[in-house]
Amino acid sequence: MFESLDILRMAQSLATHAATRQQAIAQNVANANTPGYRSLDVAPFAEYWRDGQAAQGAAPRIRQEANPATVSPDGNTVSIENEMMRAVSARQQHEMALGIYSTTRDLLRASIGR
Repeated sequence: MFESLDILRMAQSLATHAATRQQAIAQNVANANTPGYRSLDVAPFAEYWRDGQAAQGAAPRIRQEANPATVSPDGNTVSIENEMMRAVSARQQHEMALGIYSTTRDLLRASIGR
């Protein structure tokens, strides 16, 4: 019964994806005033999971954003407002992964009678 807990594997992948996305956001904010800097992001979690990278234990790849929200006159594509929204999304994703871990742990404890 407990040999294959896919829900825990998915929660771990979700947390890894959120952490990698937060790293990309931090790089974007740090380079918000760098001329010519192109904003970074990771593929959506559904794409990361579907492509099988999560099953292999590979972290999501950070890549240049395909469709930046803004482009400043100096060529920088970072929007601080957009990065703030992404940071909130990454935080919620990480909290969801922690919630899944917690609920699964509680279910396992209940099933063994503790």
